[in-house]
Amino acid sequence: MSRPFGEITPDDIEETFERCPHCGTYAIRITDSHYCETNSETTLTDAERDQRIAADPYPGDETVAIVDQPAGGAFAYHELDGDNHSLCTLQTDNPLAYCTREAAQDDQYTPCQLCQRLRQKREAEQ
Repeated sequence: MSRPFGEITPDDIEETFERCPHCGTYAIRITDSHYCETNSETTLTDAERDQRIAADPYPGDETVAIVDQPAGGAFAYHELDGDNHSLCTLQTDNPLAYCTREAAQDDQYTPCQLCQRLRQKREAEQ
């Protein structure tokens, strides 16, 4: 049986959208463009920072990147690909500084939620 042109089925929705595990927002799977409303790392409380740091499942000795800037503004560390580029579409005029995940966490940087989503997705597809 054919379906009317333009009819969207539950399978179409399942194949097209995914729900963000952090905030519950639905995002299109193919773009990876969703940023959580609460992704503004500068507005996190100390308890929220500690919670995000504790929930990071990846090894402390892995290299991550932070935006190298004088003070304030960016408080997330970014996952890296094989070429040492951030997994997310990080746009900054400032250079990246590289350190271990543990060192970034000790300085109260939290994981970039988009980078972690992208890494989890890549690992699941392998």
